[in-house]
Parts: sequence; structure tokens; C-alpha cells
Amino acid sequence: MSRTIRISSLRIGLVGLLLMAGQVTAQQAVQQTAQQTVMEKSALVAVEESTSQLLAKLIEIKPLYAEQPEQFFTRVESSLAPFIDFTGFSRGVMAKYYRRATDEQKIRFETVFRQKMVRTYAKALVEFDNERVEVVEGAAPRSNPERAAIDLRVHSKEGTVYTINYSMVLVDTRWMLRNVTIEGINIGLQFRSQFAAYMDKYSNSIDDVIDNWVVDV
Repeated sequence: MSRTIRISSLRIGLVGLLLMAGQVTAQQAVQQTAQQTVMEKSALVAVEESTSQLLAKLIEIKPLYAEQPEQFFTRVESSLAPFIDFTGFSRGVMAKYYRRATDEQKIRFETVFRQKMVRTYAKALVEFDNERVEVVEGAAPRSNPERAAIDLRVHSKEGTVYTINYSMVLVDTRWMLRNVTIEGINIGLQFRSQFAAYMDKYSNSIDDVIDNWVVDV
């Protein structure tokens, strides 16, 4: 199953649709439980709606990126906030160091991480200069009904296709993003490696790591 979100009319016709690696076959569909099917649709809808809203917003505010970057990032963050599980995401980045951190340090890192995540994601979207986005069910098998893999294929004006992979988790009754891979770069692992390297650099001081947190993905 795939859904196409059109942001503007394509100037260059595509020869054909890409084969969807995450397309569900009839046999796989029969094997799914009713609960998994409902949750899968919910995850697809959550990504589809958030992507549509974000990309529409991006077209509106894109001029701010060069002229007023802080306002640009603030506007993007307001669109991403309801969709990204920043608490779970930042906990995964801290990994084994999360247990050592105080509650204050956890909150402080989540705030810094949120800022860096928004900037990384927003810059990637701006560079894509997308025309059309396809939201596709992920190819990875689903052993946990509260997790889902969703793929986005972003088509540029020049016809280049970029791949973004979303790792989704069901938080209460809402699907939220827990990790993202952009063109093969696993952002969660990138941040986790960065955090571990900083712990070595700053003599295992979590406060110093947070104070000096910079990520260039």
C-alpha cells in the first residue's frame, strides 16, 4: 500500500512508479491480525498527515531559511512537535548514560536534542526541494504491533528520488516518530555515537556534553 502526496504539479513526467519495497502482498495481508491492520493504517495515516502538513508549511516558510533561520526552525518545530517522540528519542541517544543522568540533565538534554533534531530534519527537507512524496509501509517485518516502519520517497524536481525511513512507536493511542534514517544515515545512531564520543572527550561529564552538544549530520 502506498499513498502519494502532491505538493505541486510535476514538471517532468515519471516513466513509472517505483516498486514499493514495503508493499503488502495479498498473502501477507491475510496473515495479519485485525489489530495489526488497524494500527498499520493508523501509522500510515499519521505519517501521511504530518508529512503533508509539514511540506505545505515548508513551501510557505522556505524564504525564511536564508533570511530569518531561527524563525524558520521555530515554525518547523511547531509542525514536528506533535509527531516526534523527543523524550523516547533523546533517551535512546543517551543510551547507557541515561541511567546516570539526573532528571534535570534528562530534561536539559531533551531540549538541546530537540533543537538539533529539528535543524537536521529541516535542513534535509530544504535541500531535497521536493515536488512529491510517497508514503509507503516499511519492508521490515513487524513482530511488535506497537511499532511500525514507514518509508517516504521524496521526488525532487529533477527526478531524483530520496529515501527517508521512519521508525514509529505507539505512544498511548498516537503514533509518533522514534527514529529517522535519511538517505542511509541513521540519525538516532549518529546522535548516539556523538553522545558517546562527547562523554569520552569531556571526561564523562554529562553537563559538559549537554553544554557543548553540536551535531553536523
